[in-house]
Amino acid sequence: MRVVVGIGARAGVDAAEIVRAIAAVLRPDWRVEAIASIDRKADLVAAVASSMGVRGLTYSAQELSAVPTPCASQRVFDAVGSASVAEAAALLAGPAQRLVIPRSVRGATVVAVAPVADVPANVRY
Repeated sequence: MRVVVGIGARAGVDAAEIVRAIAAVLRPDWRVEAIASIDRKADLVAAVASSMGVRGLTYSAQELSAVPTPCASQRVFDAVGSASVAEAAALLAGPAQRLVIPRSVRGATVVAVAPVADVPANVRY
């Protein structure tokens, strides 16, 4: 299955820690297509995506806030302006209606995984 991975992280988390968190939740038959997160983590997204050989995608807090997610955090909302980062980013990047791995916390890292929707070849997602 083709998947996208949404990530969230506290300040100071490096790309290697995120990659380890992603590896801990992925199934062997899943192929990661993209890493997604909030725009304020663009450098971290780029580093993770580059190390995994996939695309990096970022979204504004406003875009993330518009996505219904299973988990919401007031602390995260107060910090970044969206109550969900990893789950919302994964759902947007899919674009998907469901998560195959909901919010999974690993230390200071949050990972969520969504399937890639079947999109016609001429549509850019």
